[in-house]
Amino acid sequence: MILASSNDNSETQNTTTLSAASQQMAGIVVTTLQPKGLTALISAPGEVIPNANLTTKITTRVAAQVIQRHIQEGEHVKEGQLLVTMSSVDMAKTQGDFLLAAQEWERVKSLGKDAVSGKRYSEAQVSYQRAYSTALAYGMTESEISELLRTQKPSQAKGEFNLMAPRNGTVFNINFTEGELIEPGRVLLQIVDEATVWVDAKLPPDLVRPITMGDTVRIVVSNRSLIGHVTQVHHQLDETTRTRSIRIEVPNENDLLHPGQFVNCQIEAGQTAPILAVPVESVVRTADGDWAVYIEKESGAFQPAEVKVVEVIDNQAVIEGISAGTRVVTKGTFFIHSELSKKGFDAHGH
Repeated sequence: MILASSNDNSETQNTTTLSAASQQMAGIVVTTLQPKGLTALISAPGEVIPNANLTTKITTRVAAQVIQRHIQEGEHVKEGQLLVTMSSVDMAKTQGDFLLAAQEWERVKSLGKDAVSGKRYSEAQVSYQRAYSTALAYGMTESEISELLRTQKPSQAKGEFNLMAPRNGTVFNINFTEGELIEPGRVLLQIVDEATVWVDAKLPPDLVRPITMGDTVRIVVSNRSLIGHVTQVHHQLDETTRTRSIRIEVPNENDLLHPGQFVNCQIEAGQTAPILAVPVESVVRTADGDWAVYIEKESGAFQPAEVKVVEVIDNQAVIEGISAGTRVVTKGTFFIHSELSKKGFDAHGH
């Protein structure tokens, strides 16, 4: 390979001259620099969390004791599947009151409106309806109430009731043990439909282009990827990490994502205005730590030119310091840089 360099002055000392054949052998490609728009691709870490719109918290509305747990953490359940059997003093009273109200209502109905006063008839009907609604509100299912009505046995009013799955999903965050007394409103577990999940990503606050609602995001995990879209952009910075959060909604194809996973988020933040950019591999570090590219001063003669790297977008380095129309080495930069370094030249140019 023919490599020539002159030693006339400081400028020519940092000039490498290559013949056309040598350039071809080294894979040198020179491109005339022109402004161009880039698709901004921002990479950020993210964590998968449940979609709150597809998450149901399982609670009890009355103080109750856990009799039996019928599910395990991570188990997939169907709507209507039995989750937990509970027992409650308040429920026992409610069941007893319901039986009494049901029996009175049946007696009044069998007698008919003509045989009883209108007041008694209305009171019996209202009492029955109120007792029925209370039993439902406290956690009994319609089928459990129907069974209680069918038997009409006071011994059945022992306060037991079942918590059922309100949707298809996966069991998360079981927070009780059998025999434990549970206060009203305490969350016993969650049922999460993972058909769609959320990803919370952390971004630096000083992005040149803002992230907007609807931006496309590629979620990468284990060398596989899914496509989602930005649904929320937080305006307040995290006090500890000084990052800004965004939320991404992702259709969870093939059940690839699960709450708690860490993923890489590649965000397409729209098209930039025309800017000067070169492939990342075209930019090298000089001896004093600055960035530089190699430009073709004349046919086959290459010199380093100091530049400022503003940011990197989709493997393209956005640069300042040289003008449009400059002929820049976009492939084979490392070869030229190595040859100058071998000869002891300072690629910085002084």
